[in-house]
Amino acid sequence: MMLDPLEKLFRDLQLRLEDYLQPVLLNPSYRVFYADGLRFDSSPCIANMVREIGTKISPHEVPGYLSLMADLSRMLDDVVPAFVRRNYRSVLDLMTPRSLSLLVKHRLLKNLSKQVAEYVHDPRLRMLFTFQTMYLGLSPLSAPWVYGILTYMESGEGVWFPRGGMYQIIRALEKIAQQQGVHIHTGTAVQRVIIEGGRARGVQMANGETVPADVVVLNADVPTAYARLLPDTPVARRRWRNSCSALVFCIGYEGRLPDLLHHNVHFSADFERNLQEIFVQKVVPSDPSFYTCLSVRTEPDDAPDGCENLYVLVPVPNRSGQDATPMADTVLAKVLARLEREVGLSWQSVRFVEQITPADWEGMGLWQGAAFGLSHDFFQSTCFRPSNRAPFEGVYFVGASTVPGNGIPMVLISAELLQERITQEVGSKWTKV
Repeated sequence: MMLDPLEKLFRDLQLRLEDYLQPVLLNPSYRVFYADGLRFDSSPCIANMVREIGTKISPHEVPGYLSLMADLSRMLDDVVPAFVRRNYRSVLDLMTPRSLSLLVKHRLLKNLSKQVAEYVHDPRLRMLFTFQTMYLGLSPLSAPWVYGILTYMESGEGVWFPRGGMYQIIRALEKIAQQQGVHIHTGTAVQRVIIEGGRARGVQMANGETVPADVVVLNADVPTAYARLLPDTPVARRRWRNSCSALVFCIGYEGRLPDLLHHNVHFSADFERNLQEIFVQKVVPSDPSFYTCLSVRTEPDDAPDGCENLYVLVPVPNRSGQDATPMADTVLAKVLARLEREVGLSWQSVRFVEQITPADWEGMGLWQGAAFGLSHDFFQSTCFRPSNRAPFEGVYFVGASTVPGNGIPMVLISAELLQERITQEVGSKWTKV
């Protein structure tokens, strides 16, 4: 979603995105499977959405949908420049007349679920227009209204996929970086940041090698970076609130599942209970909602002829609650049983399953196995989110757990904000980054 930060990166370098990536707009964006048997195709095309809502839900819900999109569009235009694309130095930065007026104008701190309920009344539409906060690992039941902009990014601006797969983004950025003179070292673990006299002096590698540097930028999960890579500080002892985790299953399937699109969302029979189990009770959901992806729908070469590459993601608690790791097989059985009912999946056609568990996410450096990084609740957003500047001179953060948040667009904006801050504090000429 939200192509603008990616396009801006290329513009800033006087390059054309189209020379490196070929984004494809997916229409429908995804198919929703409700437990009552309804299938709903979400689309960035208003005409298509009006038809889906009018014929599958109720024509009386259409005006509410149109009003919701209009209000979210206006909110997005105000919120991104005022709250997202900015560096914060203290809470006072949030108390400007402009910021306070926008808080009141758009009722930004109201509850998301309750606000959406003022526009649409069918519970299935309420789920459809609020579940996007799950992308942040945040429950729609407790999310503030401001995160409704995710719904507009998706329904108003569309969902995109780069030709060749998501990894093409990495390859494109790697190519650009190398063209700009950046040296990239892979398979090289950093053990710690060298701090002397309160400032960065470089990094020490796991093999004992040291790399001197005036500026060190860490894109590791912020709690992990403070705990493992930096000297102890009061910030490192903060009680971080993390997002949920996820069980991921990569399934090789021999046969066809024609009812599934590139992206699909499968809601449990009791979505509210599902959310309470994950975020409040912190137990593995008894009837999980989940997401499925078949990139082969857009990239036919992603699977052998007559086969599907089925990716399944199931939100579960992070490891501060019940650990889903030993329950992966049980959860997978529930997912496959539902797919058997909904789309005719045959268990006998599953050729292999590879899985990623909360323990694996934690092993990758995500604190408590929180697959989406730090939570985006109010007191871990905007000026309250961990700063991109560490309490050591020359040490900075970039990525999902610092400002403004997680997801590819937000991480790209995080890089913009970091560049701005380093240029202001250090200057444009650095020894090493």
